[in-house]
Amino acid sequence: MTKNFTWGDYTFKGYFTKAGNGFEIGYKFNNKTFFVSNFIDRAEAMKWWTMSNKFMTTFCKTDFFPMNTAFCGTFMSNFMYNHYYNFVKTVVTKHHMTSTKNYKKDFAKFTKFRDTYAA
Repeated sequence: MTKNFTWGDYTFKGYFTKAGNGFEIGYKFNNKTFFVSNFIDRAEAMKWWTMSNKFMTTFCKTDFFPMNTAFCGTFMSNFMYNHYYNFVKTVVTKHHMTSTKNYKKDFAKFTKFRDTYAA
């Protein structure tokens, strides 16, 4: 999937593609990649694709004025990475909470088995 975003005279191209066993979402400016994110889980990749499109739309609605094109790409990149790492932080926290809960449950079972079958 691809989507174009226009900010004044500049155009950014977003893409979502399969990469190996995972998925890659990135944004290009002047045919140069300025932002790349990788995911293993398709559901998380689709969620980030939707969110990143909203963030790019917001970015492109800010006041435009002519500037150095190299700075423009870097500025967009830093804007997107800021939101990307906030997204990753929420996903990792969710997975950490789930794994901790599962570990506690399994450890309780282990303790019960150990007490039952100890010699």
